[in-house]
Amino acid sequence: MSRKVVITIADRHEIDGEPEEAKLTTVGEYDRTLTGFVLRYDETEDFSGSVTTLTVDGSKVTMHRLGGKHNAQLIVEPGKRYSCMYATEYADLMLGVRGKDVRSRLDENGGELNFSYTLDFNTGFCSHNELKVTFRFE
Repeated sequence: MSRKVVITIADRHEIDGEPEEAKLTTVGEYDRTLTGFVLRYDETEDFSGSVTTLTVDGSKVTMHRLGGKHNAQLIVEPGKRYSCMYATEYADLMLGVRGKDVRSRLDENGGELNFSYTLDFNTGFCSHNELKVTFRFE
């Protein structure tokens, strides 16, 4: 059974030594699974029209963004590299995603998910990324 949640996502990434940060607060849904949980929310701003699903399965996070101009699938698992699809309105890209860290915590009020990864394109380093996702039950 889905529960409504307020989700806050803090994104920090570094490209060419230049750090950038962004923060988004939105409403969404939470579902518990046998091995973790799922968060689902509607995107806004640049990704408006898309629905993002974060699936946490132990120390593995899978992100699907579907329905807009920027469809994507990223898989983050510490110590592993996955080839993942990132579609834009101009072209579809295959990116390498190397997981660095995945940590999650749940309690009666909500929870927190922290994960970090690097992106590469044609095996050339693109960026280092860190996300902190907090959610509280409504």
